Amino acid sequence: MTVDKKAALAAAELARLELSPEEGGELGEKLVEDFTKIVGYMDILNEIDTSLVEPLYSPMTDPEEPRKDVPRDEEAGAEKARSILEKGTRVSGHFFTVPRVV
Repeated sequence: MTVDKKAALAAAELARLELSPEEGGELGEKLVEDFTKIVGYMDILNEIDTSLVEPLYSPMTDPEEPRKDVPRDEEAGAEKARSILEKGTRVSGHFFTVPRVV
């Protein structure tokens, strides 16, 4: 399958590609050639018989349970938080204060 220049430029615009004058201007044949190669490769992939292949939902065969999101040592975590807050120039309670931006 071939891609015309109009379709290639439309796809480039949808992908928000910033094209140089050579890529999208009068010499946009390079872009058309590249898109034609990509679509040609997709045509080759579509010819492959995958009817006997089971869908793969996850590349991991035996996924582990996610760990609980809790501090491992609350006392060490609190001490680390205190040492970080001590280095701040403006602190209010357990938070850094910063100048208002808006």
